[in-house]
Amino acid sequence: MDREHDLGKVLSSAGLMFVGTVFGSVAVLFERVLLGRVLSANAYGEFSIAVDLMMLAVTLALAGYQQGIPRFMARYDSPADIRGTWVTGLVVTLPIAGGICVLLLVFDETIVSLLFEDARSLSLLLLFVLTIPFVVTFSLGVSAIRGFEKTRYKIVAEDIGYPSLRLLVLALLLAAGMDVIATGYSYLIAAVLTTVVTFALLRRFMPLFGSFTLHVREITAFSTPLVVSTVVSTLLARTDTLMLGYFRSSTEVGIYNSAYPLAGALVLLLGTFGYLYLPVASRLDNKDDLDGVKTLYTMTSKWTYVLTFPIFVLFVVFPGEIISLTFGDEYSTGGVALAILSIGFFINAAVGRNRETLSAFGYTKFILITNVAAFIVNVVGNLVLIPLYGFIGAAIASAASYIALNILIYAFLSRNFDVRPFTETSIRAVVALPLVLLPFGFLFRSVVPTTALTICAFAIVVTVLTLGIVIASRSLETYDLVFVEFLEEIIQRRIPGIRQLIPDS
Repeated sequence: MDREHDLGKVLSSAGLMFVGTVFGSVAVLFERVLLGRVLSANAYGEFSIAVDLMMLAVTLALAGYQQGIPRFMARYDSPADIRGTWVTGLVVTLPIAGGICVLLLVFDETIVSLLFEDARSLSLLLLFVLTIPFVVTFSLGVSAIRGFEKTRYKIVAEDIGYPSLRLLVLALLLAAGMDVIATGYSYLIAAVLTTVVTFALLRRFMPLFGSFTLHVREITAFSTPLVVSTVVSTLLARTDTLMLGYFRSSTEVGIYNSAYPLAGALVLLLGTFGYLYLPVASRLDNKDDLDGVKTLYTMTSKWTYVLTFPIFVLFVVFPGEIISLTFGDEYSTGGVALAILSIGFFINAAVGRNRETLSAFGYTKFILITNVAAFIVNVVGNLVLIPLYGFIGAAIASAASYIALNILIYAFLSRNFDVRPFTETSIRAVVALPLVLLPFGFLFRSVVPTTALTICAFAIVVTVLTLGIVIASRSLETYDLVFVEFLEEIIQRRIPGIRQLIPDS
């Protein structure tokens, strides 16, 4: 019963997170599409480089505390210890953020000369540097809210508030006639306002001021390996853009960054399961309930795979058309990159919350090792392939690095804990889906004229076929009843006949 409660809790969180993550992802995608259509590909590339530099700096400044805070808050009972966990994060990370900002401002002209093409990007870089401390601060607030396992408040602050404010300010400034510099102002203003909102929400669960006990040694010991691993993980997502900016034109950066956020939609569902996954898995591990962790991991992995698969097929079969419909014909050459990136992102999503599972077990050092290995694959791949093939080479390097990363983690979890993303039952659907739907997709494309309407029809058909294959392959398991009951609660009606397909339901 406790295990079903934990599964239900993660699913309930996933439902809320899905709404929030979809909203946030759509807002971010709309922001990128707006910029891609209003600005030139060159200016969009300049913005992409500035954002990636800022996010790399934020990741370095957070020092792994965005994972350390919720993990330790879930293990403490004393209010002083709980508050002290959050305060420890502020005490450690804000000085780091300040130091990074100073370094970036001191070497700003050198950075602009190496990565940007327009000297006016100096002002753009300055605005994104000033944004760094505010993003770090509200990220720690969201991490503390996560420690209280309060999903909806995280959604309000991070998934709805921050991207909505950015988009609103950006639209107003672009309408007023500003160019790419509007992006810098929108990120800065939104980060400041989101910090205020996050702290107001955090006050609902604990007083921001009061007695506290710092836990620098414990959290730092846990988080230190994550400093490098999270930076390296961020570099996996950002190195392509930065190295493209160095070796190629900002126009190629812009085209590549039309494909990258679309491919990123494949890990959207994975993120919805992730918010409460770490604290729940950590609590199960603290009770030595390995079977509970296995069940949590395999069920979330299976449904991430199944529900993500239709999008993967869509991106592989119609990549150029998808980019043209969203960003415009100027970016349609990025279709090959979208197809390649989709393979890497789908594999990353398909194996589930493997890194959080390692974190729950306390193996943060191995996360560091795997991230470094994947980063090396990415950098070497970019060094070799970008000069030869441009953004297509960057896509190959990125996909290869994600595949290498997940192979290493899979091997470690399987060998040391007998933990795998799929059970003997669910593997049937995992194998059947690509064998049936990928050939069907390419056959559909060769026979049916490609229009926006036919692409939408294809997406609906593939989604229905995906669920049908899961049922026909007898891939449903006992704990899937929790998932079914969750869906029934959402739609407020019983799904007829489904229980007969679930063993021991």
